[in-house]
Amino acid sequence: MALLLALIISLTSCFGIPFAPEPEVDEQPKEKILENIEKTEESNTRSYDNFGDYLVEWGFPAFNEDKVEWAEAVMLQHYYFDGGIPSLKADVMPRAAAVARIFLESFYDEIDRTDKVAVTDAIINSLVEFSGDPYGVYRVLEVSEDYNENMSGSFGGIGVIVEYNDDDLTVMINEVMIGSPAEKAGIKVGDLVYAVDGMLVSEVGHRNAINYVRGEVGTTVRLTMLRDGELLEFTAVRELVAVQTVGYGVTEENYGYIQVTSFKDNTDDQFIEAVDALMAEGVDGLIIDMRNNLGGYVHVAASMVSYLLPSGLPIISYDYKSMTDKVLYTAEDTTSSGEKLDSVIDLPLVILCNEYTASASEIFTSAIRDYDKSGEVEATIVGTQSYKKGIIQSAAGYSDGSTLTITVAYYYPPSGELLHGVGITPDVIVENTAEEDLQFSAAIEEMKKLLAAE
Repeated sequence: MALLLALIISLTSCFGIPFAPEPEVDEQPKEKILENIEKTEESNTRSYDNFGDYLVEWGFPAFNEDKVEWAEAVMLQHYYFDGGIPSLKADVMPRAAAVARIFLESFYDEIDRTDKVAVTDAIINSLVEFSGDPYGVYRVLEVSEDYNENMSGSFGGIGVIVEYNDDDLTVMINEVMIGSPAEKAGIKVGDLVYAVDGMLVSEVGHRNAINYVRGEVGTTVRLTMLRDGELLEFTAVRELVAVQTVGYGVTEENYGYIQVTSFKDNTDDQFIEAVDALMAEGVDGLIIDMRNNLGGYVHVAASMVSYLLPSGLPIISYDYKSMTDKVLYTAEDTTSSGEKLDSVIDLPLVILCNEYTASASEIFTSAIRDYDKSGEVEATIVGTQSYKKGIIQSAAGYSDGSTLTITVAYYYPPSGELLHGVGITPDVIVENTAEEDLQFSAAIEEMKKLLAAE
């Protein structure tokens, strides 16, 4: 029967048998849509399976109903934060009303309502806002491509990764790449982009602003950043920025120092290269700096942990809403090239963390902390309380190349404790000052103690 139906559909497409035309869209003004919503809420006589059907009935501008239905299905099946979204049929109408009101308040007057794509995108963004997912994001094709490029290869610009806040309409720097024009200029994680070449973010739009940061290699861009309530001016020369997320060196005390700024596709290979180089120099211990690292790919963090610890140890366990829970273990083969066998780094470790140590960097740090307690490694955590992100996101793709990223699981470190909203408390708590890196100095002292105890 399924094969016959597929054949009928194919023949209809090939030989031009007419389909029933799509119904005319009865678009209504904002006030009428609100009135229709209120009437439905009062009578509660209509019962649709998908919230998009209510939007059509209420007089929304034309939109891609299949895509909206897809986004709703992804949310209902996989979204897992504070219980997710209620999925009973009785919940569809209240959800539709809430999403509709978000659309009317935030997007109705800001988009071209004759543009079916723009209306569809706005509805999906309204659904994401309704969900309350703190890390939910809908990306159209171009933005998805930019994101994937940032996470995997190289790109033109000043070497920053940004985070868009659609509630505050801001752009925050959440990563400054090592050796990048941004780092040379003095831009830091946590800075808010206020203006680009004199163009205010509030005027050009917070999601458009970063496009003005990018440009021809060798040209100069002037950035006004908001830091701790103060506006600061920076000038950077655009470069073809290679994604280098790991930097390393040797301290005066003969300790290896490794800084990891994020977890991208090639971060584990860079990390392993750094460890190997420092081991070859005969360092006495490793200081691994996870400060200002807001995360990235979990499998990359797991690969890095695998390089430091024996194989077969649990690193992280996932608690999904609709999929089978799973555990990720340390592995023997830890590089993309498959060159490295089971490795145990027989050196004491000091991990630096702070309030911007988040997600994958919390996974890395908590695993090292927990296996210090069980005796697999000697380690001390130094710094301040971590970011407290104990949830995992995943992206679902649509046929037009857009993606919907949502929270799909809670994760737990080897100890089994809940990290979300709690974070990692360092063994040695040290606050930094603007003048001096007291946390790094404390890391040196803690390494001396670990070596003295051997």
